[in-house]
Amino acid sequence: MYTTSPLVGIGLPLFTPRGTILRDIVAQYSNQLRQKFGFEKVWTPHITKKDLYETSGHWAKFGEELFLVKSQETSDEMALKPMNCPHHTQIFASRPRSYRDMPVRYLETTTDYRDEKTGELGGLNRVRSLTQDDSHIFCRTDQIEGEINNLLSAARELYGSINMKLRVRLSYRDESDSYLGDLSLWDSAQNQLKSAVEKVGLDYFEQEGEAAFYGPKIDFMATDAIGREHQVATVQLDFVQPQRFGLEYADTDGNFTTPVMIHCALLGSIERFLSVFIEHTGGWFPFWAAPEQVRILTINDTVLEYVDKITTILSDITLMKPVRYNDVRFTIDSRNESLGNLIKRGDILPSFH
Repeated sequence: MYTTSPLVGIGLPLFTPRGTILRDIVAQYSNQLRQKFGFEKVWTPHITKKDLYETSGHWAKFGEELFLVKSQETSDEMALKPMNCPHHTQIFASRPRSYRDMPVRYLETTTDYRDEKTGELGGLNRVRSLTQDDSHIFCRTDQIEGEINNLLSAARELYGSINMKLRVRLSYRDESDSYLGDLSLWDSAQNQLKSAVEKVGLDYFEQEGEAAFYGPKIDFMATDAIGREHQVATVQLDFVQPQRFGLEYADTDGNFTTPVMIHCALLGSIERFLSVFIEHTGGWFPFWAAPEQVRILTINDTVLEYVDKITTILSDITLMKPVRYNDVRFTIDSRNESLGNLIKRGDILPSFH
């Protein structure tokens, strides 16, 4: 599925053709689930000025975890992006907004970079280049419950399709001064998250000290095939960053109001999700996710005409509109060996067609 190289660096996995297909398939599935609820794709660059993260508050909180980039042309201090939410605020702020425009929903599946401690890196579970199926909603306060319900539905559908039982952790702030924003906003946000979870009947528990610095979270905890629990998807309510960036929209009276920002990732880090998914399935992926779904064994030259007919049918299917259940990925093993040997030596991977 993936490999590593000392020349590339620790915590920077390189995905093989089959691993890349698996990455693309699960990312496409996450995108489809969110697009069903009105999310639109955006794209942001991988480096940005330090000023963006100073405004958002990330620099003060996570400045030591950022990869720094120096321009040879300007005096700008740059960084490889460790997260995407500050960039998305700037797309929202790029033109005037009205209450009629709300909610505005963005999604972006993109790689971020964090200078993790080398002793904490391992496999796909903790990496320095992590790909997030990230999404952000900018909405009115009266739209919060409906938007969270949509995200809860999407998460339940995704993890239900791979037979992973879900419960949620309501992650609150503690009494420390590590958080931004007024305490009254935090109390309101935490109560709204709890209400949304209770209304859909999700099993949950509460834990202080696990919130993001800008708001409380719903952290989805998925149980794998051997009973281990993993933190996967997350939904976060944020009243702080919209204020820090001066985001606004015109309400029904023509007054400017600050929107609420909702963060969500269904898979979270795709690398970490794959580390869980591979072990959960033992490598026997559901048919829709399998990098290789069909292998054609030719046995001998007498069946080549029949093989051509099969490949024509499968190729026509793959050219159809890409829906996750009808994209057939197949290979042909044309070695002139017995059927038994071809099956026995099935770990020899032919090229895809």
